[in-house]
This record gives sequence, C-alpha cells and structure tokens, in this order.
Amino acid sequence: MRPLILRPQPAANELAARLRQDGHAPWVCPLFHYQPGCELSQLPALLADAEVIIAVSAAAVQFAQQQLQAQQLSWPRHPAYLAVGTTTAREWQKNLPVTVVTPDDARSEGLLTLPALVSVQGKKIVILRGNAGRELLTDTLRQRGADVTCVECYRRHYLQTDGTRLLQEWQAAAVDSVIITSSELFQQLLNLLPDNADHWLATLHWFAASERIAAEIRHSGFARITIMSGAQHSAVAAALLE
Repeated sequence: MRPLILRPQPAANELAARLRQDGHAPWVCPLFHYQPGCELSQLPALLADAEVIIAVSAAAVQFAQQQLQAQQLSWPRHPAYLAVGTTTAREWQKNLPVTVVTPDDARSEGLLTLPALVSVQGKKIVILRGNAGRELLTDTLRQRGADVTCVECYRRHYLQTDGTRLLQEWQAAAVDSVIITSSELFQQLLNLLPDNADHWLATLHWFAASERIAAEIRHSGFARITIMSGAQHSAVAAALLE
C-alpha cells in the first residue's frame, strides 16, 4: 500500500520506516509540529502535590521532561504514573524511577478502567496533555470526585501550506490510503484540501485509530474504513497487513 502519514516528526519517519519493513511505500507529509505549551512553568509545583500523574501522549512526556531538566528537577517518586499507551510509557520510563502503568485499551476509556482511577475521591490528579483533545478523561475523573489539574505541555502548530499543491502531489504519488490518529488531524486535512478533493478522498482506504474517529470519517462520506487497535506504530502496521 501507499499510505499517507500526516503525523508530526519524528513519529512520521519512524512509522514510515516500520511500514517499509512490511513492503509498503508510505508518503510522509506532516501537517503540524509541536511547540512548548503555555503551562509548563506550573509543572514542578503541581507534581509536588500530585498523587496520580497521567500522560496522554509521548509528546506531553517529552516537553514535561525538558521543563524539569531546565530547572534541574526530577520526577517525584511518590505518585502513581499512568500512560495512555505503551509508546508514551516507554518514553516516560527513560527518566522515571518507578513503573508506568498502561491499559490494554490505549484510549481514555482504557485509562478510566485502571484500578488507580476507579476510586479517586479527593485525590490530586495531574494530566499532562496538549492544547486540544477529548475531555472525557478529565470530566469523568472529576465526576468521580478527583481534584484534577490539566497541564498544557505542548501546542499543535498546524502548517500553512497549499492544499491544492499537496493534493496534486499525493495523487501523482498514487497514495491509496491515509492514517488518521486523531479527530483534529482529520479535520485539519479536510480544511486544508480544496472542495474538489472529496471524490479522490472517497477512493482512499482510511485507517482510523478509534471507532470515534471512524464515525467522523464515515459522516464525511468516506466508506472504506479500517479501525486500528490504537495509534501505536505496531497497531498501524498490523492494520495495514490485514
């Protein structure tokens, strides 16, 4: 297959290399990159009081780690550390003195089933995340009685580029599929491309990281959809092989 990879670097090239091992010919075109979030300066004080710390992406861990290093600080040992998926956990584990717990279901829904998040009345929970995304995790934990603080560790900066030119490049490259790992990424793709792109987009095979994302793709009129088991490189590779 010739899948289109839109996620930022370095993850885009890492995924492309993984897919080439299986004989695919991916086309890499990141639509955004990450910048430091506006709440990083609050991180050390919040970590000192936290009983549970949750990271929703590897990027959140990376930017948080950079902030701590800049202040010559380390992650505290006393909180429970939870990560949405194994990629995020591995990134965190490089600098953590304790084990990071991950759910089998690498989504907010999976995190919410972990024993550490079932009975959280009165607990101080810090969530490391970006500037946009789902509120399910935060809202549910607050409903369960937790004292939740979200820290914007990074911001997505969408690249300003010529959508018509990109469309022509992708068509010339015989792109036949596209990997979508977030709703925001899908909406940015639609906003970027010209109106006459819909016919071509409808011919593609869409690989969605969740049923929720698949529903948005389906609602836009695109029917060839495979739901992956997550956004990790291994999940993407497995879905394309099938």
